Amino acid sequence: MRYDYNLPWRGAVLGALFYAGLSVLTVRQARDVPGIIFAVLMGLTAIFVALGIFMIVRRLAFPCVLELTEDAILFPHGFPRTRITRVLYVDIIRMGEWALTNTRGFYMVTGRGRFEIMAGRFPEMANYKAVREFICSKTSIAMNQVGKAEPMDWRWRGFPEPVLRWLEPPEWARFRTQLFVSEPLLPRLFRALWFFVRCLGVMLLPWLLLRLFQIPTAGVAGFLGLAISASLFFTLLYWLYAKYPVHAAEISFREKGVTKFFGKQMWDFNYGDFSGWALVEQRFEDRSLHILLMKCRSRVIEFALPDATTRDRVSRLLHEKGIPPSSDLRPSWERSTA
Repeated sequence: MRYDYNLPWRGAVLGALFYAGLSVLTVRQARDVPGIIFAVLMGLTAIFVALGIFMIVRRLAFPCVLELTEDAILFPHGFPRTRITRVLYVDIIRMGEWALTNTRGFYMVTGRGRFEIMAGRFPEMANYKAVREFICSKTSIAMNQVGKAEPMDWRWRGFPEPVLRWLEPPEWARFRTQLFVSEPLLPRLFRALWFFVRCLGVMLLPWLLLRLFQIPTAGVAGFLGLAISASLFFTLLYWLYAKYPVHAAEISFREKGVTKFFGKQMWDFNYGDFSGWALVEQRFEDRSLHILLMKCRSRVIEFALPDATTRDRVSRLLHEKGIPPSSDLRPSWERSTA
């Protein structure tokens, strides 16, 4: 089944006007600067004009089509070049629907990302409903109808209901922080200093290049002060992330994948993305802290388990999904000190 799936004319016209405004702004700025900066601004103007024209031309001459096959969705997206992504029904971990004042849509999440289908891109609302129902039937996922009474958290988490869900214990974050503060201060300061030097170098390089080509720039004292302040800010963030590397998150094991929810962010992984797993146990604050290690492509992801019962249920579930245990996996704090 194939459905027209295009940006509405109002959106295309507004986009073209936006790029036209950017091109006018860059032309006005280019009149007051000489040399290479003038050439750069005029180049940007040409790009903005081309993008504005292309939005209208593509809407007229290159319409997009959403195609539903028996095993996948051929999903068109991207600008200025349209890409077709093949989204397999068996890879869809969760789905959910959202509604605003004038439009609505639903999203599908796989280990490769999130794909949204919006009702406003179809010629008729009936097309949107037909696509939604067809995908729900193929994935065996029933989505509740969205409404004002429905908690927003459930719209983010999506459906189906998890097979197993837990909240990581607060000791997990304290344990990771304790590993950081227990390390000698001098190595930590050296790593932070090296990070600061790299940040400062990245910020100074463009300024040095402009000076090399004799292009007017800010004074040495002013720019150096700004670069040092910005580098100190990013170094502070680096230090805080090293001290507080994790926060208690909600972990959901679904029929087709794993979802990690913390704050307003979510990570999703298909079971096929994992090639091994292991369970480790750490003693912390007079209790046993169970940690699940799962190898996803080239990295190892860590989940803290609240108790031994959850540990046993996770172990059985991973065996059922055919993911082999691996004795070679090590947690990040052991890999960093190896």
